[in-house]
Amino acid sequence: MRRVDDRDLVKDSIQDIFVRLWTNRVRIKPTDNIKYYLLHALKNQLINVAKAPARSRVASIEEAGDFIMHFPPGAEHSPPDTNLLRKEEHGEQAQRLREALDGLTAKQKEIIYLRYFEELSYEEIAAIMNISVKGTYKLLYRALDALKEIMKISRKDLLLLLIFLKG
Repeated sequence: MRRVDDRDLVKDSIQDIFVRLWTNRVRIKPTDNIKYYLLHALKNQLINVAKAPARSRVASIEEAGDFIMHFPPGAEHSPPDTNLLRKEEHGEQAQRLREALDGLTAKQKEIIYLRYFEELSYEEIAAIMNISVKGTYKLLYRALDALKEIMKISRKDLLLLLIFLKG
């Protein structure tokens, strides 16, 4: 995946993708996973933009830089519940997870985002991150292990928290 500091450039790239999809709609084959297709198209579009030197600064995620995760609005709060104490506890756990994510490498953050927030398969993640499928398993395992150690919680609790935040 690529990281672009220019939000307008990303918006333009997304717009370009949809224009190209509309223009070529007759020749495009159906896909089983539109999310994967669009993420891959965006990655390719940003690579193409990076090759045009006058357009923008695009840095590879493998280079120094952070992968920034944005949680959906309200993700820091638990689902509607009459127990205020429970809501506060979930909010605190979500905040602890956000802080723990800052302790991970950019690739580790990216794989957690793609797997748990975008719900992509290992094969799709491998294609997006340009690593082997076996490498995605290893990278995800190491990222989860690092988070578990940073947060001092069990793997089960960590996975539940990631699922909760996606909600």
